[in-house]
Amino acid sequence: MRAVIECYGCLDRLIVTTAALATADPAIREKAVAAGRAVLEAEFSVDKIPARVATVAQRAVREATGNPDPFREVKQRELTFAAAAVEELQPRFGSGWEGLLSLAVLGNTVDFFRDLETAAKEMEHPVEFAINQIPVFVDRLASTRSLLFLTDNAAECYFDLPLYRKLCLEVNEVIYVVKARPVQNDLTLADLEESGLREAFVRVETTGTDSPGLDLEAASPAFKRLYARADLILAKGMGYYETFSETNDGRVFYLLQAKCRPVAAAIGVPQGSFVAAFNKS
Repeated sequence: MRAVIECYGCLDRLIVTTAALATADPAIREKAVAAGRAVLEAEFSVDKIPARVATVAQRAVREATGNPDPFREVKQRELTFAAAAVEELQPRFGSGWEGLLSLAVLGNTVDFFRDLETAAKEMEHPVEFAINQIPVFVDRLASTRSLLFLTDNAAECYFDLPLYRKLCLEVNEVIYVVKARPVQNDLTLADLEESGLREAFVRVETTGTDSPGLDLEAASPAFKRLYARADLILAKGMGYYETFSETNDGRVFYLLQAKCRPVAAAIGVPQGSFVAAFNKS
């Protein structure tokens, strides 16, 4: 997905938020915001993928503040929230594919631009998919030997685990993929360790990079090999839509909430909708 003018303001807000979380020193914060905005000014255009602009802008903020993980405390709060939420919510969803994919997508309502109370209220409502290709996804599992499970925000690991366990019963190899280094509130290996769920996910790998979504060109050689041989790719969150929708990779199955207007418009659903759909091939 290419950027629209509206994305500029969102990226600027991300820079300001990241800098505010990274340091309490006003002078350093001002320097970091200036560094991020300089990148935004240089990199942004409607020909660019927003997630890639976000990557370089956040790197500039982290470098200016000397803080490698500005969202660390945010992620800790979100992990605590998610652990309690899933314990309460899981009985509602049962053990079938529709239920477990619905539970997993609820985790995608957690976002650093929204307070946890808003996410909690949204979780009280039934999940209704604006696009629902779950039956097609389930059918394709029968011929799937290797599946990549691409993660989004840190809190989602609790929502993902029941689905991951069911996938492992159906597919020979299910690889849970996290970010190699901190970016936004995305899940890293360190976050997974902190959650206490590391051992529950049998095989965990990283993308080798710190990009929201997936910048395959910047990914590690090891991840590129896993990507090349995967039969199916479950991609959670809007960042993956931004990056994968520019490809014709029909292996990609999006599981997300379209939280922003440009992404919702690109998919063709109302803003706030849940989506379970394959990439166009």
